[in-house]
Amino acid sequence: MINTKNKPEIYLISPDKIDGLEFFDNLNNVLSSGMVKIFQLRMKNVKSSYLSQVIKIIDPICKIHNVLFILNDNVQLAKFHNLDGVHVGEKDPTIKECRKILGKTKIVGKSCYNSPNLALKAQKCGADYIAFGSFFKSKLKPNAKKANLKILKWAKKEIRKPIVAIGGINHNNCKK
Repeated sequence: MINTKNKPEIYLISPDKIDGLEFFDNLNNVLSSGMVKIFQLRMKNVKSSYLSQVIKIIDPICKIHNVLFILNDNVQLAKFHNLDGVHVGEKDPTIKECRKILGKTKIVGKSCYNSPNLALKAQKCGADYIAFGSFFKSKLKPNAKKANLKILKWAKKEIRKPIVAIGGINHNNCKK
């Protein structure tokens, strides 16, 4: 995520599956570095009851380290657990629907893939941040729409909201 000082910060996204308690210890260690500003729990195709159990473990870890906790797609569960916000994509609830459920003080992020038009629309509709990607191959979303790095240069000039680059970004390719 790009802050007002244009220093990159890490927006960490969970794996699709969390197996064992080791994940939570590892998450605690990573968040303690102070480099992660936002953590998104992105677990598709799991029951809400299981997701709630995971949220109850992760939420205090995020709070201890002053990391914003965003839930992917599930606006109702984000409201129920009083999380910091939600991240939605093309086929998810609209920003307006999210605001109706979460209110004006919670964060609503929007995936805009590689589309300037989607980004401008999301900004106009009140998204708190705009996400672009996938920039690199990712095990999490192997068939994701590919984004061109030029979209970030465009967004820095045209978008007045924080910008997030997502998709397969790791220590080998992050400088690009």
